[in-house]
Amino acid sequence: MSMDELMDLKETYEFLLSPRRLADEIWRKDIRRQELRACLLPAAIAYDKDRVQTTPDDVMADTMADVADLDAEIEILQRQRARQIRRIGKALDMLEDSREKAILEAYYIGQKSMVEISERMSYSLQHTYRLKRDGVENMRKMRNTYVV
Repeated sequence: MSMDELMDLKETYEFLLSPRRLADEIWRKDIRRQELRACLLPAAIAYDKDRVQTTPDDVMADTMADVADLDAEIEILQRQRARQIRRIGKALDMLEDSREKAILEAYYIGQKSMVEISERMSYSLQHTYRLKRDGVENMRKMRNTYVV
């Protein structure tokens, strides 16, 4: 395989992996958002302590602002992911082999593991990997022919 073909293959993998990477980023931000929301819950009431403010900072307001920022970031990432899924779906529709199309769609868009895909399609894991590899190679060739 030539250097140009290797670069094309790398770009094809980057293209196909983009929804998974965006989903991972959304998941990480969602975890942080959940933790910050948990910090907003009222603490237990302690009647035996005097309420003394030691700092002029309002931690609750800052936390609420961080949650709002994360909400906005997650919404943007979800829109980006939806655009990528539509682009990949259009590219996959051009594949001739329906098995390759199903495997690539399940793996890259549906975020299924190769084991789940092979069991669902009743193929051996090795055959499923081979079809995935062939599908990615066909996508690489298509990306050179058509602008995706």
